[in-house]
Amino acid sequence: MLLRESLRKSVPCALLLTLRTEGSGPGRPGAAMAVTSDGTNSGTIGGGGMEQGMIRHALLMLEQGETSPEYFEHHHCDPADHPPGEGQSSGMICSGSQITAVAPVSNDMLNTVERAINILESDTTGMLRLSPNGLEIRESELLRDHSFTSTDAEYWEYEGPLGLSDTVYIIGGGHVGRALAGLLVKLPFKPVILDERKFQPGSSLPCKWIEVPFIDSHKFIQKGNHSWAVIMTPSHSADAAVLKSLSGTDLRYIGLMASRSKKEKLFKDLAEAGVSEDFLDSVHSPIGLPIGSRTPDEIAVSIAAELISLFRRSLARINHQPSTATPHMQASTSLCSYIRPRRTL
Repeated sequence: MLLRESLRKSVPCALLLTLRTEGSGPGRPGAAMAVTSDGTNSGTIGGGGMEQGMIRHALLMLEQGETSPEYFEHHHCDPADHPPGEGQSSGMICSGSQITAVAPVSNDMLNTVERAINILESDTTGMLRLSPNGLEIRESELLRDHSFTSTDAEYWEYEGPLGLSDTVYIIGGGHVGRALAGLLVKLPFKPVILDERKFQPGSSLPCKWIEVPFIDSHKFIQKGNHSWAVIMTPSHSADAAVLKSLSGTDLRYIGLMASRSKKEKLFKDLAEAGVSEDFLDSVHSPIGLPIGSRTPDEIAVSIAAELISLFRRSLARINHQPSTATPHMQASTSLCSYIRPRRTL
């Protein structure tokens, strides 16, 4: 972690944190970036000209020895259409907006940074609070939504979740399963592979591998809305056994890697064995967005894309914002200027 390494070496550094977004734009609430006084950086708050401008201002704050966090607002609309009294247009025309904070991090905050890193590395959860008074970290049950309030010109406060929340249990650690795990570790998911085969020493593995009979894999899956199950065992009989064992289980998502003909045969047999039609109707199969994937890596990309789409839609509903997720992958890039709320840069 760049912040921890910099503080241990007494190198001045700053935390850049996205506090709120509305509409279309490059960032997302909670997106973070670390910047050191020599220009080294890690993470992203959205990229493009906006991010480069924020990096430059973070460097300026560090050079001037400023210690109090400040927030900046970016409006993505044509200058001619920008409402008066609401800051400055970023020059974009994607109609969204983003509020981002720059928080200088001093050496006496090493314990706070260590606490945040410990939460991330131990898979526990907590809350991050940022205001003009500084950065605060505390352990707590994970709250899904981010909040930003500004009571007056001098005081504002952000609070958001810290730590991993959604776990994807991959039942079957074959070529596609391992490729999927490799993608998910870079996304807002924690992958876990469940397989009755032994993991081969020396092989590359990006996540935890639990050796367990497929029929018992459900015993290692935590119930609840933050758990996702993706079934891709080496045999149709094992797929059916896993599906039957998960019937009636409270999970955010259950998906089965199968062709349409395989799905029809498995679901017919399971229905005859007493598995409810409501449960079978809730199973996503075939899984993955239709991108014409053939190889294990391509199939993994299509599955990861589907999970991202569903994940982002659920966040949009929680935060009462329209979802931009569609059956097709979308991306937005930007060149954004930035403003300082209370004084001219």
